[in-house]
Amino acid sequence: MRTILLHRILLLAALLSWGGGMAYAQPGGNIIYIAMDGRREIRLAPKVDTLSNNEEYTYKLTIDPQFTFSELFCEKGLAVRTDNFIRITPNSPKQNGYDTMTLRIILFGNGNRILFYKHIYVKVSPKDYQKLIRKQPDEVAMDNMVLERNLNYSKTNFHTNAVFHFISHDTIAASQKKVLSVTISMVNQNMSKNFYIKGDQLTQEVISEMRKQRDPFFTYIRIEARIGRRTKTIWTRFTMTGGEKSIASL
Repeated sequence: MRTILLHRILLLAALLSWGGGMAYAQPGGNIIYIAMDGRREIRLAPKVDTLSNNEEYTYKLTIDPQFTFSELFCEKGLAVRTDNFIRITPNSPKQNGYDTMTLRIILFGNGNRILFYKHIYVKVSPKDYQKLIRKQPDEVAMDNMVLERNLNYSKTNFHTNAVFHFISHDTIAASQKKVLSVTISMVNQNMSKNFYIKGDQLTQEVISEMRKQRDPFFTYIRIEARIGRRTKTIWTRFTMTGGEKSIASL
């Protein structure tokens, strides 16, 4: 019994030596609770601060190789992990003012489950029942053309070094909006190809693949965008035409 207790004390001391923050052990268990701020075992980027209620935020998750991801919990909100990213949507029951939500991530290492927590402030704006306006979706655009969902576009519209951007219906200045990357997927009954572009310019590789296809194909474009301090995904899908066969052949 003393050996097990000594092992836990040494483990807690080692974890605290890696970074600042408060920690405490759960009574009767082997889970150690550690504040996430300032740790190098686990990091979220950009820095989590105050979030607006019922809005989705995406953060990059980095975990020290000595640990493996185990579980994820979010009090007063929804948190979903996809690969190395976490999408967080606060859901405070308050009607206005500020609330606090808690994100908990459990890692496994050195034979122990280690729970990191992060308290996040949530800003709850009062509802204005006088202005029930449906929120307009963000749109993907290329040069001066909006790529609307479920329409047909000729491949002649796509040229080398065309610039992708997006239209978001918010009050953030244009200088605070940036396209980080573009993912393009081409799919029909004969092929399925994916291209990742870092930045916002259409590449010659993608253009060449488009022109090679004789059959129409469905095109999915997903933009990873920075809007102010948030990172979000904006997408569209449409049919690419311009080959020798008609869309009826799909």
